[in-house]
Amino acid sequence: MEIAKQKKINFLFEASVGGGIPIIRPLNQSLTADEIEEITGILNGTTNYILSKMKTQGSEFATVLKEAQELGYAERNPEADVEGFDACRKIAILTSLAYGMHVDFEQIYTEGITKITAEDIKYANALDASIKLLATSKNVDGKVYAMVAPKMINDKHPLFSVNGVFNGILVKGNLLGDVMFYGSGAGKLPTASAVVSDVVDATKHMGTNIMTLWSSKHLNPADMSTYESKFFVRVPAREEESAKELFKIEKVVSIPDIDGEYAFITEKMAEEAFEEAMKKLSIINRIRVEF
Repeated sequence: MEIAKQKKINFLFEASVGGGIPIIRPLNQSLTADEIEEITGILNGTTNYILSKMKTQGSEFATVLKEAQELGYAERNPEADVEGFDACRKIAILTSLAYGMHVDFEQIYTEGITKITAEDIKYANALDASIKLLATSKNVDGKVYAMVAPKMINDKHPLFSVNGVFNGILVKGNLLGDVMFYGSGAGKLPTASAVVSDVVDATKHMGTNIMTLWSSKHLNPADMSTYESKFFVRVPAREEESAKELFKIEKVVSIPDIDGEYAFITEKMAEEAFEEAMKKLSIINRIRVEF
């Protein structure tokens, strides 16, 4: 990007995030009057397809992954998708554009969907919620937190109805409020559409460098240990009393066909405090909650 600036040419990469969805250009040109407070996106079609199918079919992760591979949605080695690495690289690009400084994807907390089970989906359904792999960067009191992780969201969240291989990106600005971008996040034709739009843009700006806010100055994301979330937690039934002592519980979740477990949603708490409490229990699983 620095070389392009010096040569008065353009280095464009609209297809790098969200496939055919225009998101790089709006961030770079249309939303520059706003201070971006948050970007949250479903940025990987493969994982969204898997989680959507697990929800509708009640299947286990491994079963749906195999189906996704047979349909060509998932690679033979699906690690980059299912471990969250692909979404991590994409939120690093969006964060760099939103805040005008370079963010290294290696510094972003990343968690995939391989530990999500059919039981977790049942609990989410009982809460009228969905589990989505969300890539988020958020400015909280001047600190930029960036993470990729599965989260439970309910129907009040703008990304709740983004299913299948589709992508959705929510941008919150201090002036404009919420803006949603939705569409095909992968596939040869949507990707080609984004590439051709860059070719056209480069042709329209021959001899002129399009201003980009992304500088070479580094932005180090804030320490995730201080980030606050609610958590959905499953522990063995024998540890119910211990869980009540360790956590401030907002809601208990029970399902008739799942026995031997105590499941609950905590009140909002710091990641570090949650990790400390978790060491004292035999956690079956835990998922962050956004409602």
